Amino acid sequence: MSQKFSFAFGAACIAAALLAGCGGGGGGGGGGGLPIGLPIGLPIVLNPVALSGKATYDSVPNNNGPLVYANTTAKPVRGATVEVLDANTSAQLALTTTDDGGNYTVSVPGNTNIIVRVRAQLTRIGAGATWDVTVRDNTRSDAMYSMQSASFSSGSAALTRDLRADSGWGGSGYSGTRVAAPFAVLDTVYTSMQKVLSVAPASTFPSLKVFWSIKNAPFAGSLAEGQIGTTFFFNNGSNGRQIYVLGKENTDTDEFDASVIAHEWGHYYQSAFSRDDSIGGEHSTGDRLDRRVAFSEGWGNAWSGIALNRSSYADSYGERQGNVLNFMDLAAGPLINLGWFSEESVQSILWNLNRQAGFKPIHDTLTGFQFRSGAPVTSIHAFAAAFKATSPANGLALTSLLNAQSITSSDAYGTGESNDGGVPSALPVYRSLAVGATTGNVCVSNAAGTGNKHGNIAYLRFIAPADREYQVSIGGATAPDFDVFRGGEVARSGNQVSLSAGEYVLAVREAVMASSPPIAQKCLTVLVQQQ
Repeated sequence: MSQKFSFAFGAACIAAALLAGCGGGGGGGGGGGLPIGLPIGLPIVLNPVALSGKATYDSVPNNNGPLVYANTTAKPVRGATVEVLDANTSAQLALTTTDDGGNYTVSVPGNTNIIVRVRAQLTRIGAGATWDVTVRDNTRSDAMYSMQSASFSSGSAALTRDLRADSGWGGSGYSGTRVAAPFAVLDTVYTSMQKVLSVAPASTFPSLKVFWSIKNAPFAGSLAEGQIGTTFFFNNGSNGRQIYVLGKENTDTDEFDASVIAHEWGHYYQSAFSRDDSIGGEHSTGDRLDRRVAFSEGWGNAWSGIALNRSSYADSYGERQGNVLNFMDLAAGPLINLGWFSEESVQSILWNLNRQAGFKPIHDTLTGFQFRSGAPVTSIHAFAAAFKATSPANGLALTSLLNAQSITSSDAYGTGESNDGGVPSALPVYRSLAVGATTGNVCVSNAAGTGNKHGNIAYLRFIAPADREYQVSIGGATAPDFDVFRGGEVARSGNQVSLSAGEYVLAVREAVMASSPPIAQKCLTVLVQQQ
């Protein structure tokens, strides 16, 4: 029997707040079983009755682009929080989590009218791995999704109560409440976490809030009204890490596009465990991208296949979610514009490297000191150098994959790279700069596009000789801009930056070129001097 939608921030939740910390409280083992860190205040169960059941959700497959509603199957809701409430007072009577089969078991008071609620929440606290994931409605004050049973009597003998989240699909459109959607999103997150835990079982996952709504549409504007633009991840500072997911019927829905959800979780992984210097922005098949964007998006695509154990990336959109917005063979790489500036080249390298070497050396590289703390910005070159140092036994395999994508250097700075991607000014990959001396002929280009494309930004490496303030001056630009990197972006104030002695990377751009038509290139002068 299908279950109705409810929100864990509803009136019933408010009544139970002192007992359960509604909306965010409660802890449980991620694989099911006995909950860990149960909130203080749960009542002692007298004359207990064993209550068990199974929570499932309708899963609509997407294997090659369109959603195939005819092949919908019931899948278990894994690792989710289950609470039993007194139907009359809304007091929380029991709390646990589902196991990998969606099963739960609790003890409840006999002869009591109760409700079983399954939250769209993964929570685990205590020793070992920890996590806290919730799926919420950004158009309803960030309320947490859940499904719940109707009220029933616990009786005096063991009983079973199953819950199923219905897709809401009526055959030619959504005719019912889309209860399954947040649980489908949650399950992709769960799968992603399990892949990390398979190589790093004690991982601590920073809190993640995923926002999905039937109103979430591909139009930019107010997030609270569902104008989210696209499915995306961002680290929202003190508000934590967040993923927003499209859900607008007949326009673009992503809850069942597992590749898309896993891709965004891959960006969460970079933020939580590794490093991501990407400037973001629009990107599509065949683009020549800034090295940071190419690596970030290529990693996200590759990760979707690594986590989901599939070789394709599929994204649906349009009327009845029946059109193909994106479909990629993750193993193949691009047909044109192969190189260190291609997200498709990066995804092919990383996906195939996982097949050949396994995920552990990739994880060890991305979370390791060399990749996370180095001066070179995040790119396939920086990854390749760190990977070969971390897993030398797999070095030749990586070199072969790099060569297949026309990447001729595995040095962190791309030393000796010969593929300019049709933008000659992009080589060398990094130019050297001496503090106190003006470097000329630093050229940027928008021949490959504007904003976040290959050649839009020039990269220079330099050594700060002492701990002090430095001033960066860029000549020849109408609207000069720059960033400084070592182990991520370094904070700056105007054209000054405070640096400790050591090596850094300077990324220079002409902001006017970000939105102008292609003008081939513009050459600048750069000076870094001590203050």
